[in-house]
Amino acid sequence: MAKSIIEGLSNYFVQCPFLKDGAFQVNALGGKPVAYDIEPVVTSLVIRTYVDGSTVRQYQFNFKSREAYSMDRIVAIQNESFYEDLCNWMEEHSILGDLPEMPEGCEARAINVLAPGLMFDATMESAHYQVQLQLQYFKEAPKYEKF
Repeated sequence: MAKSIIEGLSNYFVQCPFLKDGAFQVNALGGKPVAYDIEPVVTSLVIRTYVDGSTVRQYQFNFKSREAYSMDRIVAIQNESFYEDLCNWMEEHSILGDLPEMPEGCEARAINVLAPGLMFDATMESAHYQVQLQLQYFKEAPKYEKF
């Protein structure tokens, strides 16, 4: 069981077979290739509230990477293919119910791709890519003791 959602996501992505040997961080994308990062995004949390106080929630985040870059067509295809493979891997695992471990009282329901992998900036040596994602999960109602 994960202590936090970000810990569960981090552990989940480390298992992805498409990640190359590179630094994997949270909120800290390195400046040299190859580096990976998960960065939470500001959004409303609650999607649906039930009568008992339990909720369906979302946790939006970006999966980012710093990749080797050049004007070479093959390198560009490899970088874009990585994100296509990553998105397919997440969608397949989501359908199969193979999702991140969650904190107590929470259950992951799905990981959805909100925006495909796109290049955000590039130098002649490296490029920053990212994909926008959403983790949907169920959170039990708080348990209060009666006085």
